[in-house]
Amino acid sequence: MMRLFTHRNSTLITNRFISPFHSRKSSTNASRINDETVNQITTILRNRNWPHLLNSSPNLLNNLNPDVIQSVLHHNQRLDPNRLLHFFNWSLHQMGIHQNLKSYLILCVVLCNSSQLRHASVVLGQMIDTRNPVSVVIDSIDRFCSLNEGVLKFRGVIYGMVVDGYKNKGMLDEAVCVVLGINDRECFPDSACVNSLMTSLLKYRENELVWKVLDKMLELKIVPDVYIYTNLISALCKDGKVSEAKRVFVEMGENGCDPSLVTYNVLIGGLCKGGIIDEAFELKRSMTEKGFVPDRYTYTTLIDGLCKTKKLEEAKMVLEDMSKVGVFPDHVAYSALIDGFMKQGCVDEALTLKDEMFVNGVRLNAVTYNSIISGLCKARRFEEAIAVLTGMKEKGTFPDVYCYNSLLIGLCNDRRMEEVQSFLAQMRANGVRPNTFTYGVVISGYCRIPNMEVADKYFNEMVKCNIMPDRVIFTSMIDGHCKKGNTNEAISIFKSMLGKNIIPDMHMYSVLINGFARNGLMDKAIAVLSELMEKGLNPDVITYTSIISGFCKKGDLLEAFNMVDKMIRKGVNPNIVTYNVLIGGLCKSGDIQKARELFDGISSKGLTPDGVTYATMIDGYCKSGSLSDGFDLFDRMDQSGIQPDYVVYNALLNGCCKELEIEKALTLFDKMAEKGFVSAHTYNTLINMYCKSWKILEADELLKDMIDNKQIKPNHVTFTILIDCYCKAEMMKEAEDLFLEMQNRDLTPTIVTYTCLAHGYMRSGNKDKMISIFEQMVAKGIGLDTMVYNMLDEDQGSLEKSFMLLDELLQKGLSGRDVYDKLVDTLCQNGKFKEAVASIDEIGKRGVMLSFATCSTLVHKLHSAGYKNKLAEVLESMEGFGWVPQASSLTDFIQQHKADGEWENNGLNLPNQVV
Repeated sequence: MMRLFTHRNSTLITNRFISPFHSRKSSTNASRINDETVNQITTILRNRNWPHLLNSSPNLLNNLNPDVIQSVLHHNQRLDPNRLLHFFNWSLHQMGIHQNLKSYLILCVVLCNSSQLRHASVVLGQMIDTRNPVSVVIDSIDRFCSLNEGVLKFRGVIYGMVVDGYKNKGMLDEAVCVVLGINDRECFPDSACVNSLMTSLLKYRENELVWKVLDKMLELKIVPDVYIYTNLISALCKDGKVSEAKRVFVEMGENGCDPSLVTYNVLIGGLCKGGIIDEAFELKRSMTEKGFVPDRYTYTTLIDGLCKTKKLEEAKMVLEDMSKVGVFPDHVAYSALIDGFMKQGCVDEALTLKDEMFVNGVRLNAVTYNSIISGLCKARRFEEAIAVLTGMKEKGTFPDVYCYNSLLIGLCNDRRMEEVQSFLAQMRANGVRPNTFTYGVVISGYCRIPNMEVADKYFNEMVKCNIMPDRVIFTSMIDGHCKKGNTNEAISIFKSMLGKNIIPDMHMYSVLINGFARNGLMDKAIAVLSELMEKGLNPDVITYTSIISGFCKKGDLLEAFNMVDKMIRKGVNPNIVTYNVLIGGLCKSGDIQKARELFDGISSKGLTPDGVTYATMIDGYCKSGSLSDGFDLFDRMDQSGIQPDYVVYNALLNGCCKELEIEKALTLFDKMAEKGFVSAHTYNTLINMYCKSWKILEADELLKDMIDNKQIKPNHVTFTILIDCYCKAEMMKEAEDLFLEMQNRDLTPTIVTYTCLAHGYMRSGNKDKMISIFEQMVAKGIGLDTMVYNMLDEDQGSLEKSFMLLDELLQKGLSGRDVYDKLVDTLCQNGKFKEAVASIDEIGKRGVMLSFATCSTLVHKLHSAGYKNKLAEVLESMEGFGWVPQASSLTDFIQQHKADGEWENNGLNLPNQVV
């Protein structure tokens, strides 16, 4: 049986309930011992050598307890306060436990009587450390004061010290509880204590507690002083309750409390923060009339308010007024004005102010430099921004992480990624550690390009540095991988984020859905949408439009319009972007008439066509050959007050060039030049038109015009178009000259450029130079397979000659044997089944093994295209060459192909923690 009581406990119960006589006797003995101990300690304390005497009395030490200490303090209140304090601290050390609350209060009063308020405050701080509930502390103080008439005069002081003690220990809730527990105005802490408490509460934004303190004061009919009123006005201004702050300001005067300069400044700051600048200036005039002289803070606050409301010239005038009245601006005033000018794009004005600071001996700090660097980057004046950053150290201010971040933001936005890496390295070399924002900016910059290899590198680097990526960084990574088509990696990052307990927001889901839709994975996009709706989240118009865009890109307009119906049923109305996507989808599918109907119906939906709407419709007309309709809509666009942009003009120019409307194209080109819309793409479009018209001289003149133009330079597309034209005309010398010119301009030839030259050499029968081109490509790491089978595909009339070319490339090691598989696949995809069948024997004769997948694809495509009479012959050849097993069944091939091609839809299986 379990033993319920120990021997000691059972003895205690016996003593308490069975033998009350013995209990009373024991209590009497303890009381006697305590009294004797108190008397002995009292006697010893009168001796100067009391610590040694106490420490040498083991019996006394054994008899120490909180009641003894309390009695000693009570009986020795007239003793030297310092000795009594020393004894109290000695007892705490000896006993190792907290004393009775009354002991702390007795000692506090003793110290107060001797004007040792600082020591008294420390003792009450020790009382707070006993961790008794606030209610117990208040009750102890009340009982102590009520039983000792001489203590009544110290009640307010004691409560004030307790409030300060809790406040200084960061226990603001407890400090306020003490204030709220006081029910006698005579006990209320003085103004200095209350103001100090309110200041701390405001610092930590505990505005609700401020109002509770005020309510208690009003309840006890205690009139706030100027400091308390100022704190109240500050609290209201920080909460954005400027009207109430003004009311308190008026009430303050009505109660006979005159505002101070600080009060005026606080209210002026609140008015400026609320954008009520005129009233702020009126208050400044009022304070001047009452004899107050505006100080630097007053002027700086007004300058900041004017800058935030974009009244920069007025702000500058205030800065000038400061100097006139002998109040010289400091770095805060200058920084506010410089930041304002920079945000408005007035960079030169801001730089003039910076120079003025130097002249006036005002040192720029990191905040000012940050504004300057950020403004220069926004103005794309990067060289100046870099010069400012690198020159900071010489001026005595070391660039901090925020200065570097501002520069990195600008460089990333301008895609100057090599410089981004350079300044990241410089940042570390100068001992400035990148933070979450730094990595976020850089990763986002690489994701926008997108260069995911480098983005992944910095993502992993920040994790190794124990810097947790936030939701914004994860979203950028998902978006970047989706742009590159790496949707599996995007899903992996998404799940990794969930594992770190970061909950995705609607923006992230929209990015993920848009990524799937962009890559044609509509099943996955719909799966994520369904998950969201099951979890109670509400997709917005951006999310729905992403899915609609995905369906339009796949040409599935039925599903696109079904999704529009679904979003409307869910209470989400399509916006102009949604209509632009639908119009684009219809134009792409060739249904121009329905696209125009949708365009004309936009106004009835309460929407207005924008520049993109017009551009999409005009582009659709031009691509469908309805050039006149495109120009009609162009004229209507201008009449509607929507200025045609670069995209619209290029759409019309492309249409004119496609229809070889040379005069119209040139007229448009001149208009584009007037409006500053001409780019390399514009020139390339015209050059391509001239090349298609075999007007090579005119095309060459346009190239020379570009070369002479200091603003627009020819790119690799320009040279490739002309090289292709010369090659088709078998003018290989001119093509070679352009090829060399292209490389002299540091323009890297692409696979298209090389293909054009190879075709030219092939047509002109110059096999050696064609092989030389192939060798150059291999040396530069450019794969030949795509180029080769494209060439073979185009040269349908000479299949045998083409295979001879392949043999030579294989012998020279310039191509892999799988090029034959790719050739057959391409022929099938382009519907050139006759050529694909003919290639079988050529490939087999050379002892090349086609893959089983290629054979399966060929059989399936021939069957689907109706070449059933050829299937038996093709299958027999494949068996003969050993590409497929003997006695292979045609049915087995088709079923196997279907099984391999089925879409495996595993879904995302988003965890429940997502919402």
